Amino acid sequence: MEDVKNGILKYLSTFQTGVKVYDERIEQGFHEPCFFVLIIDGAQNREFNRRYMRTDSFDIHYFPDPDNPEKRRECEAVADRLYEEMEYIQWEGSLYRAVGLKHQIVDDVLHFFLDVNVHLMRPKGPETKMRTLKQEAGIRG
Repeated sequence: MEDVKNGILKYLSTFQTGVKVYDERIEQGFHEPCFFVLIIDGAQNREFNRRYMRTDSFDIHYFPDPDNPEKRRECEAVADRLYEEMEYIQWEGSLYRAVGLKHQIVDDVLHFFLDVNVHLMRPKGPETKMRTLKQEAGIRG
C-alpha cells in the first residue's frame, strides 16, 4: 500500500502550484494551503488458496488558504476536482482504482476519503516431494 500512498502524494504534489503535501509525518508549523495524507484503516481477507484482498482507507485533508474568506467554497472546489481525478492512482507503472470516494468539510478543512483494494498473491511455499512408492501387480485366479 506504500505504492498507492506514494501515487497519491505524487499526484497531489502536481495538483496546484504552491500547495505543499505532507504525509503522516506532518511538521509543526505547516503552511496552508496544503494537503495531508493519512492511512486511516486497513484490512486483509483471504479469498482463495494463495489469493488475498487488501483494502486500505485514506483520508486526504485539505487545509485551505487561511486568508480566503470563502474557505468552504475553496474546499468544495478541491473536492470536485479530487472526485474527477482520483478514481485511478498511478505509481511506477501500476494503476490502482479508488472506490468509495466521499468527502466532508469539518471546521473549514476538507476530508476526502477513498478506499483502494489490491489483490495479492502469496508466493508458493516449498513443495513436498513425493516419496518412493512401491507398487505390485498380479493376477488372481
